[in-house]
Amino acid sequence: MATASPAVSARPPHNPENQPALPTGINKPPGSVQWLRLNLCDWCYAREMLLPMSIGLIVLVLVLAGNFVYWAINSIVNHGMSILPVLRLFILASPGFSVQGIPAGVILAVCLVLNRAVRDNEIIALRVGGASIPRIIMPFLAMALAASLADWWIVEKVAPYTNDMAEKSLSQLMSRSIEPVIESDKYFRVGNYYFYVGSVENHVLYNVMIYERGSGTFTAIAPTTFPTVIIAKTAHENAKVPNQWILEDVVHHIYDDQGRLRFEAPFRTEKINVAQELSTYWADQKQPFSMTTDELSQKMNDLSHSGFDQNKIKEWRVDYYRRWSLPFACFVMALVAAPLALRFARQGSFAGLVCAFGLAFLWQGFDGWFRALGIAGYLTPFTAAWLTNGLFVLAGLGLLWRER
Repeated sequence: MATASPAVSARPPHNPENQPALPTGINKPPGSVQWLRLNLCDWCYAREMLLPMSIGLIVLVLVLAGNFVYWAINSIVNHGMSILPVLRLFILASPGFSVQGIPAGVILAVCLVLNRAVRDNEIIALRVGGASIPRIIMPFLAMALAASLADWWIVEKVAPYTNDMAEKSLSQLMSRSIEPVIESDKYFRVGNYYFYVGSVENHVLYNVMIYERGSGTFTAIAPTTFPTVIIAKTAHENAKVPNQWILEDVVHHIYDDQGRLRFEAPFRTEKINVAQELSTYWADQKQPFSMTTDELSQKMNDLSHSGFDQNKIKEWRVDYYRRWSLPFACFVMALVAAPLALRFARQGSFAGLVCAFGLAFLWQGFDGWFRALGIAGYLTPFTAAWLTNGLFVLAGLGLLWRER
């Protein structure tokens, strides 16, 4: 009786052409990876980042503009100011606010998009396809670098002009509604007079020193080759006469051609007429981010060897280097945010938001602290401006090494 031979299962011959192709956007095995080539998956991630970046930018701009919004509402309600000039002022000030808003938008976008990709198992699929963690986060770093370049362009090319226009618009609005706000311990110019104000309280200036420009050849008291110096205990604007100030407890100091005190003339009160409105003050007191790099550098060089407040010059030097360090923070924050988002994405959908807010808080805290140390002289201006970015770069590289 013949026995049946055991059945042999037939296997199809191996054909490499029948193997499923890797999904578009997943890297081929190492050796054939083109690291710097953006493929379809990279573009999808970059496009997905645009919405959270925009939301983060808008939210932080509104937060930074909180004081402005309060002032605008108060001016419109209590002083009858038109809403159109206030709205124009807000639009002009927005580029300056966006300089700090763009890095926050980058953090939010990186954390939220990577958080979603991990929870949808996209990162696992990419890793199975041979992609490394640095390669996966490359589109996020590329978008962050593009945001850094855009932020620098705003700092250098847009914000100086819009901030200057905003300051001029603000001076016009203030002159129409309420008296301009003059800061304590400041030099400024009004008409032919240079003022130094010790303190300000309730729109009254205290410990005022005035240099009268154009008085070097002759004064009403005596001929002199140096400007007349007027010192007054208090000064305030004359509410009845436009462009007139009233000085009290005044002493005129007249100097000879050798610079020696020649004559002193005390007065109980004195009135001076300025050629322009007090709003001139605003035009001459540009802040660092209202000047271009060349303007700020020239101003620091002009005042560094003078009797100008050296602490103010130190502050300007720190802010001079922050013109580059602040835009570069977009890339630095993305470098730290990406590995953190990959690590904590499984903790829940809000992990991305927590990481974003935490990183933004830490960066702002370190940046403000190091800036204060730089102004105080404990750090060099360059170190004070870039130390926060340096620490975050080291932290980001360490986190990437752990996640590799």
